[in-house]
Amino acid sequence: MKPELISFKLCPFVQKALLTLLYKGISYNIEYIDLDNPPAWFGDLSPLGKVPVLKVGNQVLFESSVIIEYLDEAYAKPLHPDDLLIKAQNRSWMEFGNECLMNSFNLIIQPDESGFNEQREILFRRMGQLEKQLDGKAFFNGDQISLVDLSFTPFFQRQAFISEISPGLIDKKLFPKVSEWSENLLTMDIVSTSTVPEIKPLYTGMIKKRNGYLSTLMQ
Repeated sequence: MKPELISFKLCPFVQKALLTLLYKGISYNIEYIDLDNPPAWFGDLSPLGKVPVLKVGNQVLFESSVIIEYLDEAYAKPLHPDDLLIKAQNRSWMEFGNECLMNSFNLIIQPDESGFNEQREILFRRMGQLEKQLDGKAFFNGDQISLVDLSFTPFFQRQAFISEISPGLIDKKLFPKVSEWSENLLTMDIVSTSTVPEIKPLYTGMIKKRNGYLSTLMQ
């Protein structure tokens, strides 16, 4: 029985689930919906009105962290560390990654330079916190990829898009370990297949549509 993912093309939280499916080699189906005009049945599946939603037979899961935890436990190639304390720490940093994603979205929608700079400063502080946590190895826990790595990948991908408009957030001099970690994640083969092919123009188009300060920096 193939799990079915209900998705929105731009959603980074859906991408976390897709990265998990792809890394673990799970065969799946996916359906994209328009969150601005969702189908009538979507409200019955998603109590919070958000994606991702994962259908497993007649059962439904919602919230990205719950979905990727289920996928990790239900299928081979576990992505969480065995040590319970390290696993719990990883879950804490996964939540930190969710906050980074929300800060990244807040950066896009700021109407003026002051608000934009305020959100950049929040993200700079968060990158500094990450820099202290990393040991300079390939992935968050060292040489072995884990769920926390997949959870941060959508954030780093979107920051790569934003850096082409406003460079400097993932500064190699200020945050060398974060920068290297980001590069290691974004060069994984599964990243390009974890989104629709047109993700970059869709994302930059969304920035323009939001008509915030960042859109004024676009050429």
